[in-house]
Amino acid sequence: MNISEPAFGEWRRSEPRIPIDLGSTPFLGSRENGQPSFAYLLRDVSASGVGLIVPPQPGMVALEVGELVNFHLPFQLNKKFYNQGVIRWQENVPRGQMCGARLEKRVPLRYPIYVAFETGEIRFVTEEFGIESLEDLTQRILEDAYYFKRGVAIYLEHLLPYFERHRLQRRAKGLPTDENVVPRVRAQIAQHIQTIANLRALNRTTKQVFPNSADLETLRSAVDFEPSLTELSERFDAKTIRPYLRSVQLLKHQLFSNFNTLVLVHQRRNQGTGKALED
Repeated sequence: MNISEPAFGEWRRSEPRIPIDLGSTPFLGSRENGQPSFAYLLRDVSASGVGLIVPPQPGMVALEVGELVNFHLPFQLNKKFYNQGVIRWQENVPRGQMCGARLEKRVPLRYPIYVAFETGEIRFVTEEFGIESLEDLTQRILEDAYYFKRGVAIYLEHLLPYFERHRLQRRAKGLPTDENVVPRVRAQIAQHIQTIANLRALNRTTKQVFPNSADLETLRSAVDFEPSLTELSERFDAKTIRPYLRSVQLLKHQLFSNFNTLVLVHQRRNQGTGKALED
């Protein structure tokens, strides 16, 4: 990839930038201001930031200048890794919202794959991780996602006595109750767990390249359960369930990282043979 200088009025970061193409599968990002999560596509990288496109999403409030977002994706810069950024500028374009973000907050590298700023390429390294192939990495990510999702179910089970007490109190006062909310959310989470388990089994047995685009969309549907969290927080006392929901949010962010890393695996296969590219 060649470094190109920003044209006047186009990109607003002053550094030279490297165009980057990581395919058409959007990554998942989250917002520190409490707004719902969002999907995004990377467009370029530079010495201190990234350019991204946020496709139109129903009901989404646009990203704002000065807002802190978490990309749940490791970017390497000067041998250090970053996954959060502050929006420096934004502009509405036909494809959605175009933004530039300055990277902040160093993080440890959880999996041996990342986006390298020097080239804009995806790097897969085996040192210090003991994961020798993309197949092994894929299985590790799916196993982590499976247990993170089970952790969500465990937190919800801890809240069941509270949900039942809340229902009985409202009934005693003659107030309407929605008997289906909690069972519906539990069923959704159970279905998500089974979906991830099915993907784990498929990865072990398939002779096809995994994951493909359809596999990624299946996983996306299983990791993003924000509507369920919103419904619970709106219907029940937020002060009571907030500590549990905060823990669930942390698990959700881990699941976003799992999904985004598998998108990198998918694109790394498209870039090359799948063999490790050493630093």
